[in-house]
Amino acid sequence: MQVLFGGTFDPVHNGHVAMVDQLQVTFPGATIHVIPNNRPPHRDSGVSATHRLAMLQLAMSHLEGIKINRIEYERPGPSYTVDTLNGLREFFGNDECLVLVLGADAIRKMDSWYRPKAVPLLCNICILNRAGERVDIPSVLAEMNEITDGGLLDNLSSGYLIRLQTPDLFVSSTLVRSLIAKGAAQLPVPPNVADYLVKHNLYQDTK
Repeated sequence: MQVLFGGTFDPVHNGHVAMVDQLQVTFPGATIHVIPNNRPPHRDSGVSATHRLAMLQLAMSHLEGIKINRIEYERPGPSYTVDTLNGLREFFGNDECLVLVLGADAIRKMDSWYRPKAVPLLCNICILNRAGERVDIPSVLAEMNEITDGGLLDNLSSGYLIRLQTPDLFVSSTLVRSLIAKGAAQLPVPPNVADYLVKHNLYQDTK
């Protein structure tokens, strides 16, 4: 089983690390691929993909069984999810279980993605429900089969959906950037990432 946790990681923070920890518990034995965008299609970053990748490697360095997958970092053009899934299918074959992890914000915007109807044909989907929240399924995923046991996905390559309850972690990349711009002494990021941010003077001019 290959679990795919992608994002802009602009910058990576403690919530991302906690989420990867939880994915390892939910999908024991799976390889967790943390996939940084190179060129996110829906937003711009003021920090280069090289810096974001370096911080991600620092943040995940203490975790075993985690692969920082550069498939989007090394591909030119916008980082479309369907292109990434097609590339991973070519690598792993059609029988391998791929699980794409999506948060509430991504799910709500999914109908506007590039070729969204192809996504459920290429993978299973794990929706992250924050505590007390239940995300509505977008129309492009309406025909997916919802299950409640992640262990059942081992032999299912695509077409299934599972929800994962996540703890309330009041941290986001937007918050981190805002705190940096305000000169906050403490940031909700791993210490080695905080050192990197200071060393390279990142996000100082965030509006």
